[in-house]
Amino acid sequence: MFAQHGVQMPRTVGEQFRVGRDVPADALAAGDLVFFDITGGGVSHVGMVIGGDEFVHAPSSSGRVRVERLTSGYWAPKFVGARRIQ
Repeated sequence: MFAQHGVQMPRTVGEQFRVGRDVPADALAAGDLVFFDITGGGVSHVGMVIGGDEFVHAPSSSGRVRVERLTSGYWAPKFVGARRIQ
């Protein structure tokens, strides 16, 4: 998605977590990247805010995209931070 808008992004989640600027959870906007620790070893998953409390992500390499709530019992405790690109 970023490439379609001329923005180069690193490939790995860890590298993506280091670009852009930090965004507080209470200031998230559509397009912000949200990062999670789902393995217990640090940042390991990324999604994109689509508005309100929702974000999209691909839970596996199958290419299927899902919409989830940031405040869900699964995602909220795994939230690590958010970044705004540009």
